[in-house]
Amino acid sequence: MFNSGASVPAMESREPGPGPRMPRDPAIAAVLSPTRSLPLPPRTTAPGAVRVWPGEGSLWSWGPWHPGEVRTATCARARLVAVGQCLADARTMRQDLERSAADGHWERLTLWPGAYLLIVRHDQGRLTAYTDPAGQFPLYYAQRGDCTVLSTRATTAALLAGTADVADPTTLAAHIVCPTVPELVEGRTTLAGVRELGGGQTLRIDPSGSLHRGPYGGLGFGHSGTGFAETADRLRSALTASVSLRAAGPTRLTADFSGGLDSTSLAVLAAHVSSQPLDAFVYHHPETPAGDLQHARAYAAANPRIRLHVTRGSQRSLPYSEMDDQDPTDQPDPAAVIGARLRLRLAHIADGGRGIHLTGEGGDALLTAPPSFLADLPSSVGIRRLVRDGRALARMRKTSPAQTVLQALRLARTPKRQALDMLALRLEQPAQHDTHWLEAVAWWPPPGPEAAWLTTGMRRRLAELARDCARSTDSETALATTPAARAVLHELRNSAAVQRQLVDRARPVGIWPHAPFLDGEVVRACLSLPLPHRTDPFTVKPLLAAALAGLVPEAVLRRTTKGDYSAENYRGARMSAEDIRARLSSSPLADLGVIEPSRVIASLDRAVAGLSAPFPALNRLLGEDMWLVSRAGGKEWT
Repeated sequence: MFNSGASVPAMESREPGPGPRMPRDPAIAAVLSPTRSLPLPPRTTAPGAVRVWPGEGSLWSWGPWHPGEVRTATCARARLVAVGQCLADARTMRQDLERSAADGHWERLTLWPGAYLLIVRHDQGRLTAYTDPAGQFPLYYAQRGDCTVLSTRATTAALLAGTADVADPTTLAAHIVCPTVPELVEGRTTLAGVRELGGGQTLRIDPSGSLHRGPYGGLGFGHSGTGFAETADRLRSALTASVSLRAAGPTRLTADFSGGLDSTSLAVLAAHVSSQPLDAFVYHHPETPAGDLQHARAYAAANPRIRLHVTRGSQRSLPYSEMDDQDPTDQPDPAAVIGARLRLRLAHIADGGRGIHLTGEGGDALLTAPPSFLADLPSSVGIRRLVRDGRALARMRKTSPAQTVLQALRLARTPKRQALDMLALRLEQPAQHDTHWLEAVAWWPPPGPEAAWLTTGMRRRLAELARDCARSTDSETALATTPAARAVLHELRNSAAVQRQLVDRARPVGIWPHAPFLDGEVVRACLSLPLPHRTDPFTVKPLLAAALAGLVPEAVLRRTTKGDYSAENYRGARMSAEDIRARLSSSPLADLGVIEPSRVIASLDRAVAGLSAPFPALNRLLGEDMWLVSRAGGKEWT
């Protein structure tokens, strides 16, 4: 049986002194050992820590959780905690726990509405964790000696494992230039020795201390045998239930309302079931308009149950503004460069009071097709469909239809191991041009000029990892067997990470962002239909349009454009160029051997001149720089 003490323990006694303290953010954590009792130095105890399950000390919780963010249930033979957005009622949780303890079918506990991390403590002494399908609520773990550290936050796991001061340069580099190839550093975090249990994964820790990790449940990936109409009905039911359950609570409900299909649809659904008019919010910068405001105003004017609020940007809210005034994050946040804009938006929402705020995050990942889906068409729906879709997409992207079709056929015959070998070559010999859309008809878009930002040694290291992956079949993304399924899974995980960071940034002002598209049943419904059947280059998100027909106005479902915020990026880069150069010149990423600052500054100068620049990669790099600086300054601790 696991031994546990009366507080979240440290891994070992430390010399007298102040020592590190727990991060101020809410967390659940444990240190488990099969062989010994654990020391409890008071200076490493989190203030206000309490047992998750009264009378049982395996897990401890602390920090400013939202009401309902941590929910528990117990029975004679087991106990559980659901962390995140579990929308099941207490009776259902207790009854299902009793049934699972009796028949051993524990995965039924992962099918409740909402999205949540589930941790189950069995009476035999085993502990099992299940992450939500999208990966919005991961679990972090580390080992030291015979101890296993668990936490809902990577920084807490690193503290308890004794590696809090050690970043992982290789993971940092991979996230900058190869974010769409998670296989390179799969399961690793930017903190050395700390692993992440990502979406749709389970971790079992036996009383002996052995760990067993792997997928559970399965996300379908088009293998359910259901047709388009049936899947649309399932998605309709899942989305309406997700919104209705959130609207039924006693807390204030608000929503994003960009005029785009995803957020606007959710807001309309919420307005239908809310007991009072829904406060909806759209961001607009008058000097660099993204094109959303006119749509949002038109849709809100047609629905008297929606009160539209416009958050107006200014020079202070531009990207790259106030980067030194950022709250520290658990992991690097690519959106940190737009922190000023996020703070402005969140403060505006919070003016009306605390509550749940709906976002459309996840809709694009589930309901649009990556370019690589063209390679799935010949084997699934035939060559005629490939020619039709390839021609349409090529015209939209102003490229050759013949080359597009040939590229898709070539991809259909390219094994993943060959693509990894090609990636290794691209890392060793960085491209001098931006990645073209046609190059994304591949297992993953190849790295562009940003690969040259890395030091020669780091590029060689990543190339070695790519070749190692090519020789290995042990991958958590192995369930996604085609390039398109793999790309969808990556986009889903990325959306979950974006939403997770938003939740953390909104917590200080009392706003709790929820993304119904990331709920487990919504994810399972969308992925149950093969990608070629749920997307169409001639129709924007046909599955969602069919699912919400009659509930959401046709004008919303027919919008074919999205807000374009690139003008803000260029304007912000010009306004903050001097600050960015100074930050890059002294970046700890250079000290870690990750980047050559002069090469990054050269790309920045291109952006300042109005030329093409890899802004997403620059944002990821600056997010890591800000994360490292905050850790070095001790800002992440209370």
